[in-house]
Amino acid sequence: MRLFITALAYLLCFSVFGQENKQDTLIHLNNYSVVYSQNHLQPIEVWYKVSCPDAKSLPDSCRGFTQTLSKRHNIITSKSKHYKDNIYDRGHMAPSASLDCNCDDKKETFTYLNCALQNDSLNQKVWKYLEEKERDLAKDNNVFVYIKVEFENSDNIDGVRIPSGFYKTLIVDGESSSYYFGNTTPESNDIKYYKID
Repeated sequence: MRLFITALAYLLCFSVFGQENKQDTLIHLNNYSVVYSQNHLQPIEVWYKVSCPDAKSLPDSCRGFTQTLSKRHNIITSKSKHYKDNIYDRGHMAPSASLDCNCDDKKETFTYLNCALQNDSLNQKVWKYLEEKERDLAKDNNVFVYIKVEFENSDNIDGVRIPSGFYKTLIVDGESSSYYFGNTTPESNDIKYYKID
C-alpha cells in the first residue's frame, strides 16, 4: 500500500510539473473557444459563432488589451511589446465586431489569448473583408467560424512564434467554405482568391 501511495504521489507531482511544460490549453469563453499554445505564445485554433452581426457603438472603455483572462486561466501569452516596431498587428482571431453584443463580450476579445502576430496588410485588408462578409451573412443565417493557425517555420519575435498562415472556415447554415491566407502582404484583396474548397 505504501508503494502504491508513493507511486501515486510521484505521478501526481509529475502531472503537476508536466503542466508547467507549457502545454496547449483549451479555453471556453462566453462567445468563443480557443486552443492556446504556451510554447508558441499564440492561439492555434479558434471557434466562434457570429452573434452580433450589426456593428455596435460601444464606449471606448469596452476596449483595451488586458492580461485578465490569461491570468485567470494561468496562461502565459504574448505581450504588447511583441507587436511593436514590426510588420505584425494584434490580429484578432475572434473579431470584436462579430461578438460585441455588449461591453463584457467586446472586452473578452481584447486579450492576447485571441491575438496572433498577423501581417498588418493582411489584417487590415482581406482578413478584415472576410470578417465583414461573415457578419453580413450572419444577418440572415447562422454563421460559425473555425480558424486554424499554421506554424510551418520557427520564425519568432523574442520567443513568440510567427504564424506562417491562417486557415479560416465559414459554416453558413451547414454549408462550409474554407480559405487560406499566408501571413504575408496579400497578393489580392479579393476574398475569392484565397478560397481553397
